[in-house]
Amino acid sequence: MDYKNWYCVQVASGCEKKAKADLLARKAILDDRFIQGVEVPESTEMKVDKSGKRRIVKTKVLPGYILVQVLQERFEDELGNIHYEFPAFTQETINKTFNVLGFAGLNKKKPRPMKPHEIKSVFDRVDDTHLEVKQNDRDDYEVGDILDVISGPFSGYKCEVVNIQGTKILGQIDMFGREVPAEFTKEQVYKK
Repeated sequence: MDYKNWYCVQVASGCEKKAKADLLARKAILDDRFIQGVEVPESTEMKVDKSGKRRIVKTKVLPGYILVQVLQERFEDELGNIHYEFPAFTQETINKTFNVLGFAGLNKKKPRPMKPHEIKSVFDRVDDTHLEVKQNDRDDYEVGDILDVISGPFSGYKCEVVNIQGTKILGQIDMFGREVPAEFTKEQVYKK
C-alpha cells in the first residue's frame, strides 16, 4: 500500500460513510482523476456482551474524519523547474462535498499531507489480522479437565469440569480460596 499523499479531511460527526459516498460520487461526476482513494478507517475488535456471547464490533479509528489520497499536479515553469502542488480543482471538489467541514489543521481550506508513518500507523490499526480469537478445535470435554475461561464474568480464571449437561459445562472455580460452582457454554471456555 502506498502511504504517500494522504490527507485528513474533517467531516460532520457520524457522517463519515455518507461523506465518503458523496465524495466518490462527486469524483465520478466531475471526473476528478487526482482523487485516488477515500477511506473511513475502522478497526474490528471482539467484545463480550453481558450474556457471555462474543461479537465482532467495528469502531472508527478517526471519528469525524475521512482519509483522502490525492495525486499532486505537476507544474513546469519557464525555466524548466518542475514542482508539484495540490490540484485546485480537487481542493474545490473536496471542500464543496456535503458534510465536509474542511481539511484537518488550523487552516481548514489548506490541505496538509499526513506523514507516511502516521498513515501507516492508522492503517495498521485497521488491519484485523492481529485479532486473535480463541476457538475450540474439539468439543470433547471430560470431567476433571482444566479449562481457561475466556469470556463472561469469570474471564481469566481456570475452571475444573465437574459435569457436562448437553451444551452446558458445569465447573468449579477457585476464587479467594473457595471452590465456587459456575455454569459455562462451550464458547466461554477454551481447552488447550
